Amino acid sequence: MAFTIQKRVCFSAVVIMVAFVLTSFLSVVYCVRILYENFRKEIANSVISFASLTINPDDAKDYLTLRTTDEAYISVLQSLKKYQSENATTVKRISLVSFTSTTGNYIYDTDECKLGERLEYDDYTDSVRAELINGRNAWSRESGESCFYFVPQRTTDDRLAGYLMIELNNRYRSMYFPILLGTAGGLLVIGIIAVLFLMRFMRRKVFNPVKRFTEAASSFTTEENTHPAEELFHSSGKDEISQLGKAIGKMFTDLSSGAESLSKALYEANHDGMTQVLNKRCYAAMEESFRHCNSICVVYFDVNNLKLMNDTLGHEKGDYVIKKAAEYIRGMMTNSDYCFRMGGDEFMLIMTEYSFRSIDAFIEKLDSDAPYILSQMGDSVKCAISYGYAYGKGQYSYEALLAEAEENMYHKKTELKALMNMPDR
Repeated sequence: MAFTIQKRVCFSAVVIMVAFVLTSFLSVVYCVRILYENFRKEIANSVISFASLTINPDDAKDYLTLRTTDEAYISVLQSLKKYQSENATTVKRISLVSFTSTTGNYIYDTDECKLGERLEYDDYTDSVRAELINGRNAWSRESGESCFYFVPQRTTDDRLAGYLMIELNNRYRSMYFPILLGTAGGLLVIGIIAVLFLMRFMRRKVFNPVKRFTEAASSFTTEENTHPAEELFHSSGKDEISQLGKAIGKMFTDLSSGAESLSKALYEANHDGMTQVLNKRCYAAMEESFRHCNSICVVYFDVNNLKLMNDTLGHEKGDYVIKKAAEYIRGMMTNSDYCFRMGGDEFMLIMTEYSFRSIDAFIEKLDSDAPYILSQMGDSVKCAISYGYAYGKGQYSYEALLAEAEENMYHKKTELKALMNMPDR
């Protein structure tokens, strides 16, 4: 009887172990793959967003047509190279290429290819030649230790400027199978230990007592007084599992660091370094969306007397005034507002989805603050902030709103100069 029970228990234990190992392994495979894919997509989206904000498709098409560069071209190329260099562990190359029926031509490239340099079709690009020329869809592909993303860049009049080609390092893919093999080995070791522990426990607590009882019942001999005193099987942590945990921990630490670096670079590309408000490049990327709002209020701000402040007290005092102006504007913003630094002392505030009543309350606050002095109390030169606004709802001309807001700002600037007896500078 003891042998029959032992055989059944062993069979059940093996089935449970196999089911445990397979279920756990498949779960780990699924989780690791999902995490890997999500991280790669996050990096790719960050790189594409940065490159799209940095490159102006209209300018890029003109550069290729004229085959000449200027300071703006060099600035964009340097920004792309700096970004790629700072994120070299994940980003191998960033290029903008214009394709024709016979060849491709580089416009921008972080791998030292010059403007207009030819890029011959290879086996893959030749297979998607029609799509590269048409330029309507984005896609990605993997090749060796690299992952490539193809994103069309179109001009404001919907002409194809070229394809943004992003090459990412796929080095974490080489760690994918070792992690899975290590996980499978670790789970197998755990399963075997669990079965051994169960069998040892059953042998001590079930099989041996049943065997002794069977022998006693069969032979009708004298009872044997046994006192089992052996300790149960005990296992400490295995080195394979410890190494697996360290490998997984290190991998995700590296991934987190890379994502943080990319996020920081994207923030710096969109924000003004001095005031931390959005910059003019970011405004250019968002301008088209502002043209289609249900309602919008454009507010222009300008600092009066800044040139005199710089000439008289120095640029350090002038920088203080600019920062103070940005701080004042930020203090009145809500989560749906956007503030851009458009020039040295010029700011633009875009407010969407506001009613006439809300705008009136906002302007009343500006009027009640005027003249809002930005310079410090002891400064001999006084600087104040001027403003002008325009509000549109439903059908409106965005260009007309910009012109109206700017004109109103200059009227306010003239009033403040007269009120504060400022020189015309």
